Amino acid sequence: MSTTAPRKVVKKKKKKNWLARCLLCVVLLGASAFFVYNIVQEGVTTYSLQVDINEAKTQLAQLKKENGSLVDQKEKLEDENYVKNYARGEYMISKEGEQIFHLPSNYETEEKK
Repeated sequence: MSTTAPRKVVKKKKKKNWLARCLLCVVLLGASAFFVYNIVQEGVTTYSLQVDINEAKTQLAQLKKENGSLVDQKEKLEDENYVKNYARGEYMISKEGEQIFHLPSNYETEEKK
C-alpha cells in the first residue's frame, strides 16, 4: 500500500501543477492581448495625429501665403499714388477737367463676333 499512496500524491500534484500552468498561461495570454491592444490603439492615435498635423501644416502654409498677399496689399494701399491710380482705373474717377472714355477690351470684342 505504501507504493500506491505516493503515486496518488504525485498524480494530485501533477494535476495541481497542470491547473496552475494553465491558469498562468491564460493570465499571460490575457496580459499579452491587453498590451497588444494598447499598442494598436497608440498606433491608430499616432496616425490620426499625423494626419491632423499634415492638415494643419497645409492650412498654415495657405494662411501664410494669404497673409503675405494681404501685407502687400496693405503696403500698396498706404501709398497715396497707388490709391489714386487704382481709384481712377477701377472706378473711373477723373481729375478735374479730364474726360474718361471706356473702350471695350479685346475679350469683349471677340465675344460679339
